[in-house]
Amino acid sequence: MKLHTKLCALCLLSLSVLQAQAQDSDMLILSRSISQAMLKELGQKLQSAMADGGAVNAIGVCNTQAPEIAGRVSAQNQVKLSRVGTRARNPVMGVPNDWQAKALAQFDAGLARGDKPADMEFSETVVKPDGSKEFHFAKPIVLQPMCVACHGGPEQISPEVKSKLSELYPNDKAVNYQPGQLRGAVVLSRSVP
Repeated sequence: MKLHTKLCALCLLSLSVLQAQAQDSDMLILSRSISQAMLKELGQKLQSAMADGGAVNAIGVCNTQAPEIAGRVSAQNQVKLSRVGTRARNPVMGVPNDWQAKALAQFDAGLARGDKPADMEFSETVVKPDGSKEFHFAKPIVLQPMCVACHGGPEQISPEVKSKLSELYPNDKAVNYQPGQLRGAVVLSRSVP
């Protein structure tokens, strides 16, 4: 009888682990989709803004439209979605918390090893102090060649762009990047039922 009880307990534990893994897998797939949709929409808006008015025009996309996109997508999907940077342009919205900093460090190490940014992601499920669970997901943002117009070195950023950046971001640290460097990440959190 004791063996039967132990086997039943083991089966229930195994079933519980499998259910948790399936739930994490579903959240991972959904998180990928949500993050990719945001990055695609943001990329299209940035390219359009660059074509219509250059880098000065594109600054407005990152300043106002990106947070609006993240807010809309967050509400639609019952998640918290945003962007964080390795060096913050906006200290109110872009500074990573502990888990986001861990994801950024993982991405930076992956890039140093030669990993492809498109293949990199970070995910984890954590138990919070109150016993509730939260799922975290991050996808890296790697600087593209067009991004140096706002995030490059002093010789790459025009006086007009410098002026607009100084106006909108007086504490800007998000400069002196080169194409291919880790700029930040799209980060997503959601409660686990």
